[in-house]
Order: sequence, then C-alpha cells, then structure tokens
Amino acid sequence: MTTHIDYVRIKREVREYFQYVMLSHKWEENEPLFQHVMHMAVYDLDQSQTHDKLQTFCKIVRDAGFKWAWSDTCCINKSDHFVLQESLVAMFKWYQGSAMMIVFLRGVRSASGRGALVKSIWNTRGWTLQEYVASKIIHFYTEDWTLYLDLELPNHKESPEVVSEMEHATGVSAQQLMALRPGLSSIREKLRLASTRQTTLVEDTAYSLLGIFSVTGLPAIYGEGEGSLGRLLAHVLTGSGDVSILAW
Repeated sequence: MTTHIDYVRIKREVREYFQYVMLSHKWEENEPLFQHVMHMAVYDLDQSQTHDKLQTFCKIVRDAGFKWAWSDTCCINKSDHFVLQESLVAMFKWYQGSAMMIVFLRGVRSASGRGALVKSIWNTRGWTLQEYVASKIIHFYTEDWTLYLDLELPNHKESPEVVSEMEHATGVSAQQLMALRPGLSSIREKLRLASTRQTTLVEDTAYSLLGIFSVTGLPAIYGEGEGSLGRLLAHVLTGSGDVSILAW
C-alpha cells in the first residue's frame, strides 16, 4: 500500500503556521531584552511602559490569528556578536517576509488628527525607514493602541491618508518610495533619505542601511563612530562604481 504525501499542502500549512508579525517602534529606556524573556513569559514581566508595549503588541498579534510575534528589543541576543551581525544584515529581509508589521506611534494619541504621523518621532528614526520600505502590510497604532485615524483597512500602506503623510515626511513620492529595493540601485536617494533620520548610536546610521543596500561583508563595530559610515560608502562605491554617490 502506497501512502500519498501531499507535499504542496504540507508546505502551505507549515508556511501559514509560521507566519510572523513584526513590531516597528522607537526604542525607549528599560526595554525588555533577550535575557529578560528567555526564561519568562512576556505576560509575566513586571508592569512598566515598555513591558506594556510588548505585551499589547503580542496580544494584538494573537487576536489577529497569528502565532508568532517579533520585536527587535527581545528577539535578538545582542550579547552574541555573531547573532547581532547576522541580524543587522538580515533585518530588511525579515521585515520583507513578515505577514504584517505593526507600527507603534509613541506620542500620537487616539484623538490626533491627520498630520500626526508626519510629526511622530517614529518618522525621524533611522531603522524605521527600512522597516517601512521592506514591509508589505502595515498597521499603524497610536500610543493608546487604537488604529491611527481609525483606519479600518487591511493595509495602511495603501491608505491615501498614510501615503500622503509619508510623502510629506520623506519628501519623495509614494511611487519612488515603493520602488526602493535592496541592492545598489537608487543609491543617492537612499542616502538622502537616511540623512534626514536620526539614530541613538552614530554607528547605526550606517548599520541601518546594510539591508537596504544588501551589504553582507561589512562587520559591525560599535565604538568606531563615524568610521562606520565611511566603510559603508566605500563598500557601496566599490560595488557600484558610481562616484556620484559621494555628492549625496
């Protein structure tokens, strides 16, 4: 007797089971880290503003029918240099492969009207640029965890209100923003966009661009300061041969 194995169905169900949702936010003081949740359920963490953020994110993911939630605060073992290096390079692809990204807008209240997204601190951060570009489906939440502008849409990235605000925030059209892809295309545009963003650590100005430039051979050296951006530009220049990027 021969048993038929439906590999197509197996792959489909495994893929659906392991769909994951990622959080995009600005880091704050006392974020829960990898070592804090390694031996403890997220919901057992002591009460705090940042713990509440993580717990509510997980609840929203669970209520949406997903089994896996990912936050950069506690899902990367940053004490392991090799894990950190791999994560910096792979981050863009991880967001790109997510079923959804949830954006937490600290400082934006539920009563806020249009324009609050443009002015939000989330829209000033270096890492959030690649997260927005990479993710296919996005939901924006205010700091009291209501949908931004009460948008009841499957994908806020397709909302005319959000598109308009992101154009205003970045200074480029929605078409240009959506056309950005990993690799050595649109180099000057990517660098210009990055120059309008801020990072807590100066090295992250460069490291937040590793994924969007598909750079894999550049080791992360925290403590080197602005040399990190110089190494990134040299790497991109060598790969592209485009000296005009030096005028960005």
